[in-house]
Amino acid sequence: MEATICNIQVLLQAAEFLERREREAEHGLVHNELEKNRRAQLRFHLEQLKQQVPLSSDSMRNTTLNLLRRAQLHIKKLQQQDQRAEQLKGRLRWEQRELQDVEVDVESIVFECVSSDGLSMAHTGVDHCYSSLDKDWL
Repeated sequence: MEATICNIQVLLQAAEFLERREREAEHGLVHNELEKNRRAQLRFHLEQLKQQVPLSSDSMRNTTLNLLRRAQLHIKKLQQQDQRAEQLKGRLRWEQRELQDVEVDVESIVFECVSSDGLSMAHTGVDHCYSSLDKDWL
């Protein structure tokens, strides 16, 4: 009877061992599939990056490391361009504010006209010289 119990225990241990190996194999398959998906996604993103980064003019191999270095340099260049553009925008805004602060009253400006006989006349009224046909506007 003891031999039978001992055999049953050995069989139970073997079954547990086989179940454990099956679970580990399934886990390995899941891990392999996850790793395969991760690599495919990485390749996809590297291809997208390759399309965004200007091509290298030198004869360096197109390795992932070189692509990442070129991308880094390209990003720095774009950041510098963006910084210069922001500075220019600030300067233009300042100039625009300065120009808006300058108010010109066109109605009070005195226009000088030269009549067809060469005499200079000053006009401050509605009939400005540029609206008359016989005078040249200066």
